[in-house]
Amino acid sequence: MKFNLALNALLLIIAGVISSSAYSATTPNPIVTFDAATTDAVFNVTSKGWSDPAFGNAGWTHSSKWGSFHAEQGQIVSINIRATNVGIHPAATVWYRGASDTAADNYVPDHFYIQNADFFKWGATNESTGEKLGNIVMEHIVHGYDLDNNTAAIKKLNGKLDKIAGRLVLNVRIPYTGDYMFVVGAFNPDSTVDTTKKYDLKVRVKTVQ
Repeated sequence: MKFNLALNALLLIIAGVISSSAYSATTPNPIVTFDAATTDAVFNVTSKGWSDPAFGNAGWTHSSKWGSFHAEQGQIVSINIRATNVGIHPAATVWYRGASDTAADNYVPDHFYIQNADFFKWGATNESTGEKLGNIVMEHIVHGYDLDNNTAAIKKLNGKLDKIAGRLVLNVRIPYTGDYMFVVGAFNPDSTVDTTKKYDLKVRVKTVQ
């Protein structure tokens, strides 16, 4: 039994490495660094950028916007996202970039992402120049989307109700001291929304405890 469990674990690791080899490391410019001096920003995103049914329900790196922050273990960091159009339902995922993440933090593994999983690429290279970047290892911490007046209630994507449509608040209890990266997009817009346009999301990141 122990042998079978170990073999299954090894096969999963090998499968992960093989699948990650197809990734193309990319830079989702600009990445906004949030700190004591910069707590607010406006992100311009597509209405389905965090999860698009037309593309396997993946999140699209360049249809979303990205932020980063540094935090200490045990702190609570609040990410408050408010759409200027309530028909847009904000969504976000937070990852930790720890010691095993040896690539520069302006790179992510691919042009798409899975919202509720680790995001990694071993031995990443710049897709344009072939430059060796190191390992990109982003450990999933938390994710969620605005469920108020949203017609899609998908348990694994962690819908959040707060009685305010067009708003998402993620309060993240920090598990490790270090650097964090997060993506902000939108999911399942109302039928009245023009999906060919981009929309502004007001983002505030603050340490609340």
